[in-house]
Amino acid sequence: MAALAACQGGSDIEELKKGQKDILAKLDGLDKAVQQVKAGAPAARPQMPDPNKVYAIPVSDSPVRGPKAAKVTIVEFSDFQ
Repeated sequence: MAALAACQGGSDIEELKKGQKDILAKLDGLDKAVQQVKAGAPAARPQMPDPNKVYAIPVSDSPVRGPKAAKVTIVEFSDFQ
């Protein structure tokens, strides 16, 4: 009876070892994938708008406060739904 128990335990250990090897192989694959992502090009930073650029926004018949030919124009937009 003890011999049967010893044989049964041996196969369980072999199954555990095989499972551990499978898990380690998967971890190695994941580690390689992470390293490839890290080694890739860094994410491009979005370009900032040029602070010196002047935008020409026609106000035409829009309601305004002050002169239409003002040096500074603040345009507000809202959408009511």
